[in-house]
Amino acid sequence: MPVFQNRGGEVSFPTTHPQYMGLHSLRVKKDRESLQEFDVILAVGMDTFDELFYWGDVILSKSQRLIHIDPIPGRVGRSEPTDVGIIANCKKALDQIIENIKPKLDYKLAESRTKQVTDEVEKTKLSYETSVENGWNTYPMSPARMMFELSKSVPENAIIIDDAVSNRAALRHYFHGESRGDIRGVRGQSIGGGIGATMGTQCANPNRPVFGIIGDGSAMMTIQGLWTAANDKIPCIFVICNNGMYRVLKVNFNVYQEEILEQKETAGENLLYSNFDTPFDISEIAKGMGLDSERVEKPEDIKGAVERALATGMPSVIDIVIDGSL
Repeated sequence: MPVFQNRGGEVSFPTTHPQYMGLHSLRVKKDRESLQEFDVILAVGMDTFDELFYWGDVILSKSQRLIHIDPIPGRVGRSEPTDVGIIANCKKALDQIIENIKPKLDYKLAESRTKQVTDEVEKTKLSYETSVENGWNTYPMSPARMMFELSKSVPENAIIIDDAVSNRAALRHYFHGESRGDIRGVRGQSIGGGIGATMGTQCANPNRPVFGIIGDGSAMMTIQGLWTAANDKIPCIFVICNNGMYRVLKVNFNVYQEEILEQKETAGENLLYSNFDTPFDISEIAKGMGLDSERVEKPEDIKGAVERALATGMPSVIDIVIDGSL
């Protein structure tokens, strides 16, 4: 079966698995449409179809069946009519389901279905990589190019904090995790959590390097946290996606106009007060709070910046300038 992860998930399923389909979001049209392909949907430990925008009272059709496993009683059946609700430890419930299904499994059919899913996974990956080709060598660099170079530069045992906001798709395409906690998610609906989450994760994992990949708008909400990192010598590395705007507001405004209001023309690109017309240099702000930091404008400079930050053994900021166009 194909496996999707909810926005904000923290590697509850290996993202390197050949049947892992990536993040699922109702705001993405193809993701909404993909739900109609399935007769049965198994939701495990999540708010089912939770989203910022209202997409309707009921998402699934009457012919589809929803099974929802969750340890929190109030969450099962809360946001979507549920045919089978299971209140239990997720791992134990899944073990029981697997134990009961195995004797009834048609292995030839399962192999055929697995092949379909893995082919679709590869097709989806290729589609994304094709979509970012045209902007690969642009200046400022594209979010995809930034995440590609960064993913090749961080140590294999690094923990990634995903507060990339509107650059999350690129981050999740290039960064992968085998075990729970390899990637920590900040769900959104509000911004500013990345700096604190990065420090907290480093404190909880002193033997692993921690990289917080944070949108510039989100970073500015709690920028004073950099002083805490410097003062308490928390050796995490903050990587800023500096596109000079609150890009997520533009993206959300376009989604609202196009998908909710069904307007043909969108105005997100010119949304008032979403650009930082007076730009700020987060690298310089960080230096003023006592951190090692540098500003990066070329993709080929990312690897060296990461190596220098790691070599300090102290909290550092890498402020990467990227393209914010929609």
